[in-house]
Parts: sequence; structure tokens; C-alpha cells
Amino acid sequence: MARLKKSARGKHRWVGFTVDQRLSREDLDEFLSTNLDLISWRLFDILERNGKTISILKVPLVDFQATLSELNDVDGISTLTSSGKIKLVRKRIIELGFE
Repeated sequence: MARLKKSARGKHRWVGFTVDQRLSREDLDEFLSTNLDLISWRLFDILERNGKTISILKVPLVDFQATLSELNDVDGISTLTSSGKIKLVRKRIIELGFE
């Protein structure tokens, strides 16, 4: 089967954020499911450092602003950076000293 062209795949944004507690991938997935229930998202990277969890989400562009609002409204979660490229989000997280 042929791969979809780039324009047909839809636009998305990558969001890097921290959680003030250590969570496993399964726990973070469940936590996000309850807090981002109306938003389509996919969990990618997850790191545990110094008692915090650093993670990256992929969200559709149409849900991007809602995702930022929802994440920042939850106690213990704060967004760090976002971009259209995961490579830039990973780089910025490293520059902030989280890796």
C-alpha cells in the first residue's frame, strides 16, 4: 500500500511538558486520558528525572491550543515547549537541562 503524501497526513504539533511526580508510561497515559478526554493525542517520549516526569505529546494542530490550556490547568503539570518538529522539542528539553 502506498504511503500518504505529506499534505494528506494532517498537521500536528509536539508538546513537551513536565509532571511534578514520577509516573510510569501506563500511569501517565491513564492520567492524560482523564485530563485530556476530548482531545486526540499520542504519548511519545517519557523521561523520569529528579522526581519529575518529562514527556512529549503529539496532538493535531486543531487541538493544539486546547491541549496547552488543558495541560496548564492541571495542578502539577506545566508545558515547556512546542513545535511542529519533534526534533526541536527534544533539543529544547535537553537545553533546559532535563536530560
